[in-house]
Amino acid sequence: MGGPGETQIETDRRLIATRITRLKRELKDVKRTRQLHRQARKRIPSPVVALVGYTNAGKSTLFNSLTQAKVKAVDQLFATLDPTMRGLDTPAGQTIILSDTVGFISQLPHELISAFQATLEEVVEADVIVHVRDAANEDTENQKADVLAVLRDLGLGEAVGDMLIEVLNKIDLLTAADRGALANQAARSNIPMVLVSAATGEGCETLIATLDERITEHFRTAEVSLAHDDGASLAWLYDHGNIIERRNEEDAIHLMVRMDAANWARFERRRP
Repeated sequence: MGGPGETQIETDRRLIATRITRLKRELKDVKRTRQLHRQARKRIPSPVVALVGYTNAGKSTLFNSLTQAKVKAVDQLFATLDPTMRGLDTPAGQTIILSDTVGFISQLPHELISAFQATLEEVVEADVIVHVRDAANEDTENQKADVLAVLRDLGLGEAVGDMLIEVLNKIDLLTAADRGALANQAARSNIPMVLVSAATGEGCETLIATLDERITEHFRTAEVSLAHDDGASLAWLYDHGNIIERRNEEDAIHLMVRMDAANWARFERRRP
């Protein structure tokens, strides 16, 4: 506690300094936890989809809607500090890991910049980035610019466009005319753009289908023949790929398998 002569400004500064110190300590713990999670996940590789966006854009609400999780969804700065991750099964049979991250803000205090970016390491390693925007906010374009600037600062640069899906959230708060204008904008966009309402669930199925397409667009389908006694390879393919067709014949088990390049490389290294 400050002394009796402490002014209100001094009191505020002291409280802010205490808050920053606590946030730095929590962020350090978050960074260590994320590293452990990434190491564990590499042993069971699955595509990672990171939700990013300006604070209060509705990321946690969308996360809850997609995964049926119960992540804290409140109108508060830094409400999501430790990125929460859940598995999500897609219509194509893919299991993806969905990651909810801390909300971005503009003009982040200098003392928090490096620590804040530490919580976004999950984004750098993601296969797909879902940029959740508050379509009902009049400042949505400036917020978009702030988010893209942070992604560039993380070193993603031009690569962002190849892995980005833009989600225009809170369409339930828009007029019919505004929704129509956004739909026209989405149709003309060079990157996938999906209109959703995380609060009502509208558009979430379309988003999941779009995720499926984005993740599998670089997949390769090939035929694999396995000996009948090679149960380990058969189980591995079922765990890591999408088995389109299976034929059990006298000479071997013949499979049509769809997987990404990384898993094909892993499978080839497993074979004698």
